[in-house]
Amino acid sequence: MNNTQRQIAIIGGGLSGICSAFFLAAQGHDVVVIERRSHVAEEATFGNAGLLAPGSALPLTLPGALATLACRFKDEPRVLLAPGADFARNRWMRQTRQAQQHKFAANKLLLARLSAYGLELTRQLQAHYAMENENSQGVFHLMRAPAEAARMEALQQAAQQCELRYKVLDTAGIRQLEPAFSSEAALAGAVYYPDDVAGNCVLFAKQMRNAAQELGVRFHFDSTVRALQPDFGSRVTLELDSPHLPGRLTVDTVVVAAGAQSAALLKAVQMTLPLRALQTYSALVPVKNPDDAPNMALYDESYKVSMTRLGQRIRITGLLGFVPPSKTLPPKALRNLLKIAGDYYPNAANYNQAHFWSNTVGLLPGGMPLFGPTKYGNVFVNLGHGVTGWAGAVGSARILADMIGGETPELDPQGFLPQDLLAA
Repeated sequence: MNNTQRQIAIIGGGLSGICSAFFLAAQGHDVVVIERRSHVAEEATFGNAGLLAPGSALPLTLPGALATLACRFKDEPRVLLAPGADFARNRWMRQTRQAQQHKFAANKLLLARLSAYGLELTRQLQAHYAMENENSQGVFHLMRAPAEAARMEALQQAAQQCELRYKVLDTAGIRQLEPAFSSEAALAGAVYYPDDVAGNCVLFAKQMRNAAQELGVRFHFDSTVRALQPDFGSRVTLELDSPHLPGRLTVDTVVVAAGAQSAALLKAVQMTLPLRALQTYSALVPVKNPDDAPNMALYDESYKVSMTRLGQRIRITGLLGFVPPSKTLPPKALRNLLKIAGDYYPNAANYNQAHFWSNTVGLLPGGMPLFGPTKYGNVFVNLGHGVTGWAGAVGSARILADMIGGETPELDPQGFLPQDLLAA
């Protein structure tokens, strides 16, 4: 155990920031979390799909160029595009497609290992703190398009190397396990992961905040970090707007876990991140017929949409919007979420009583998370986990805490480090 106590500031009160704070405090460090919102888990974490799923944890894939272009005109688009030319968006999407073409299998294996590690840590934490949960066991990964099913071999190889149980199914096989599943939607492929878990990520994040506070972590809300001023081999000064903190705060170490806001802060350490702020959409609907409702979660690869059962509610989350955030949600997104849910469980819920919301998430090309040290040894990052990155965020937080504390991580972080991204 490293007994050298450091003063550490975490920028961001989402799941990545909360868990980083918890594991660092457990090592004996003096930790403060600075969050611009009024509570924890109010941005990207609030839009999390609720999947603790090493099997269905995937690098981001996008439809082909022609399919994406057609999304502007479809009533049921796979992604939402703002009108007009956007060269930065097009470059980001091109980089993502290159990653899925050349690195899909390798990135899938990395994510599966990280998520399996995070799932085990989450189970330990939930058991140790007797946390309330709304967990369900088993996740179906569904593919509508042949191009998606063509990646089945990579999925199976990753599952085998990570010793994850899985089963390739057709529609009849799915209905044997989940009798309420409708066969109306045509599938090109499906994989069932019996040990994957779904649950309430926001509930977990709030309980992790309580656990972190028990270890002495201090949370400061309604507080914005305007800039970082790092020095090589020295301390880091944060410029703040806060009702609780002085305008300048100097600490030994900083962890940037501020989601889509991270890129602007990291310019101070000469790190230019191709971090894209995307919108995702969610619906919460009450169960109408329990016998027709899902008992296990599913993830629709074609539309990037998940369905999870939370007691007497069903959560539907997904779609990607390359559009500005707005209080008025795109009608296409709302129709799409309910259409996809109706494809699989048409009689499960009162879909006309759905409550909708949207969230902004920061994603890197390819959808791989990033964590570890920057070129300044006292500034670290933990970001880019996306809407299905619950397990990965927990795993990366523990690995990051070990690196900061001078310990050898249980899982090799290679492939997720800033130096790996910059070398790619």
